[in-house]
Amino acid sequence: MAELKIGLIGAGWMGKTHSMAYRAARLAFGGDPAEPVLEVVADATEEIAARAAADLGFRRHARDWREVVEDPAVDIVDITTPNDLHFDVAMAAIAAGKHVYCEKPLTNDAGTAFEMAAAAEKAGVTTMVGFNYVKNPVQGLARRLIAEGEIGPVRHYRGAFNSDFLGRRDVPFSWRNDKARAGSGVIGDIGAHCFAYFRHLVTQPIDEVMCDLRIVIDERPRAESAGRFSLDAGGSADLVRADTDDIATVMFRFGDGGTGHMEMSRVAFGRRMEIGYDVTGTEGALRYLYDRINELQLYREEGPQETKGFKRIEMGPTDPRYAAFYPVPGIGAGYNDYKVMEAQDLLEAVAAGRPAYPDFRFGAEIQRLIDACILSDAEGRWVKVAEVGP
Repeated sequence: MAELKIGLIGAGWMGKTHSMAYRAARLAFGGDPAEPVLEVVADATEEIAARAAADLGFRRHARDWREVVEDPAVDIVDITTPNDLHFDVAMAAIAAGKHVYCEKPLTNDAGTAFEMAAAAEKAGVTTMVGFNYVKNPVQGLARRLIAEGEIGPVRHYRGAFNSDFLGRRDVPFSWRNDKARAGSGVIGDIGAHCFAYFRHLVTQPIDEVMCDLRIVIDERPRAESAGRFSLDAGGSADLVRADTDDIATVMFRFGDGGTGHMEMSRVAFGRRMEIGYDVTGTEGALRYLYDRINELQLYREEGPQETKGFKRIEMGPTDPRYAAFYPVPGIGAGYNDYKVMEAQDLLEAVAAGRPAYPDFRFGAEIQRLIDACILSDAEGRWVKVAEVGP
């Protein structure tokens, strides 16, 4: 059986998630067309990397990320570091001829994001960005229904991603609160997923945005251990200035007269993971809510008025990705399952020598939207997306 050897850089929460995804992909999909091998891991220190290798099941660890990139045994460099390292690591990996799997957002600005995409395309390496929410099979069905005209041309889009994981003031400061490292706050972290949903579902690109960004908690306790994201209270009494946005509100225009709005928050108390969208066309609508994670609601404007309404559609094993996990419909595939599907898609693309989806070009377009929103907030005006980036 063919093998693809993984070099992981960053062994925090998302590094652990990726490691589990590779292991589960082998079980769910039988190692076809290639079996992922957890070869080497690097982190901020050699001590952390050694512990991660033992905990996550890697064959060995490296002293720093450059050893992973330069390692001739590594086929895929997997980047789950804070955002400010994505560019340097990815560009070095591409130069070394490695395939690259990078968490979102791709980088901290559109210029470097498009530079990464162009370098990967020139080198002929496969890339993927970690937008695993769109890997949910029900999102593939939604995309197909819209493309096939089930709801007519899209005229309005409403999206939301609200959570409260940073709602408490005693949650310690982390790189997510530092603009120099994160690039932005909720607009890049959560907003990237909102824009990825739209781009996945709707064929017309967003042309223009108006955005308002708000910092709600501008100081947080210094973390007792640097470099790790934790929701646990217990930081020092020393407060650190937080300069990334906590709430984002976006209006946008797309296609031939289409309009929409999105809201994103990481301080929305009581809403742990309120994710959803409404896509409204000239003949009907689609609705998705994360608390019904494997379902779509489809409305068609047809039939008697008294029987019109949303029809509930439940995902099942007619989709091969779903079927790899469950033989019957209605079983709740979730976040980690979609990460497994994402890892499998990457393995299949690398084995076949073809592009993966979503790739660095997709990620760069999402970063262009993020940057347009940041510019809109800074200048208090509608910003044409074409103003941003190359």
